[in-house]
Amino acid sequence: MRTMRLVALRGQIVTDYEVWSGGTVLFGDGSVADVSPDDSLLADAHEVHDYDEALILPGFVDLQVNGAFGVDVASESSRLPELSKALLSTGTTSYLPTVISSPEGIYEQALPAIGAAATDSSSGAGVLGVHLEGPFIDLEKRGAHAAAHVLRPDAKLLGRLLDLGPVRMVTLAPELDGADELVALAANRGAVVSAGHSDIAFEPAYGALDGGVVGVTHLFNAMSGLHHREPGLPGAAFAHPRAVCGLISDGLHVHPEMIGLAFRMLGPDRICLVTDAIAAAGMEEGEYRLATRTVYVEGGVPKLGSGAIAGSVLTMREAFKNILAFTGCTVPEAARMASTSPARAMGEGRRKGRLAPGYDADVTVLAPDLSVQAVWQCGVLAYSWEGV
Repeated sequence: MRTMRLVALRGQIVTDYEVWSGGTVLFGDGSVADVSPDDSLLADAHEVHDYDEALILPGFVDLQVNGAFGVDVASESSRLPELSKALLSTGTTSYLPTVISSPEGIYEQALPAIGAAATDSSSGAGVLGVHLEGPFIDLEKRGAHAAAHVLRPDAKLLGRLLDLGPVRMVTLAPELDGADELVALAANRGAVVSAGHSDIAFEPAYGALDGGVVGVTHLFNAMSGLHHREPGLPGAAFAHPRAVCGLISDGLHVHPEMIGLAFRMLGPDRICLVTDAIAAAGMEEGEYRLATRTVYVEGGVPKLGSGAIAGSVLTMREAFKNILAFTGCTVPEAARMASTSPARAMGEGRRKGRLAPGYDADVTVLAPDLSVQAVWQCGVLAYSWEGV
C-alpha cells in the first residue's frame, strides 16, 4: 500500500476569516489534507517549506483573461499553455480564457483549443473553461468590441458556440429582444450568465437578476450608469441580494472611491476581482492584439485608436494589493474576493478558492511586500521567484 507523501507549508495562513501567524497547511496527492493555526502538523510532513512572514493564500481565480504576456486568447489560442504557465507568476492558479465578440472563424479555432487546454493542468494555471464575452451585447455599450461582430440574440448561434468548447460563463445584454432564450439555453448547458455591455434600466435589470442572470461583468464598465433617478445595472446589482459582480480594481477602470462603495454595498462574498487583462499585461508598452482589434499601450493604459480603453494590463497580484489599499478590507476579505468568490461563482466552490481539507492544493505565497514568492499547483511547486 502506497504511503501518501505529505508536504507542509508554514507561514501566515490565510483562512476565510483569519490570518494564522505561524500556521501550517498540509497537503498530499494534490489536495489539502489539513490546516492548523500552529506547527502541530509539521511532524506528519515528509517535506517542509518555511515561508516565515509570507502570506499563504488560496491560489487566485481570474474569471476574465483576454490574454497576457504577449499572448492573445482569441487570435493565438494555440499559445494557451504558454499563457497558463506565465500566469502562475502573478499568483493566478485558475482562470477563464475570455473571447470577446469575434467572427465565427475565431470562435471555431479558439473554443476547441481552450477546451483542450482545460483538460491539461500540467502546463500552468488551470483553465476552467471559456468566458464568452459577447457577441450578444448592446451595440452602444460595446466598449472595445468591434461593432461588426456585435450580434442580436441568436439561439442557434449560441448553441453552436456552446458545442465548440466548454463555455462556463456568458456575458450578454439582458435587455435585448430574445436574450431570455439565450439566458435559459446557457444556464441549461451549465454556463453562468452575467449581465454586461448593457444599457439596461434598473427594474428590468433587477428582474433579470431574479431570473437566470447571476451577476454582472466588470461592474460600472460598459453599462448603464448609477444615477440617483435611474440606478441602472450597477444599482440593481447593489439592491439585489444575490448578484455577484466582477470588478477591475486597477484604479483606472473604476475610481478607487467607487471600488470602496462597491465593497461596502456588496461585501467580499459578492465581489470577484478580475483583471480583464489583454496580451499587453506583463509586457512593455507598444502595440498588441485583442481578438480582431489593435490596441496601443501608453502610460500603462491600453486603448484603441479611437481612444477607448481596451481591457487592462492588471494582474491578480496587483488587484489583490489594490483592493486592500482602496477599501481598507482585511487580508482574508481580499482573499475571498480574489479566490473564494470567483471559485464559487463558477461552481468550483467545493474544490477551489479555500485553504481547507479536501480542496485542491492551489496555493499562492506572497512576500511581505505582496510580491509573488511562490505558487503551488495541485500540491506541486509550480513557480518560485528567483533567489527564493
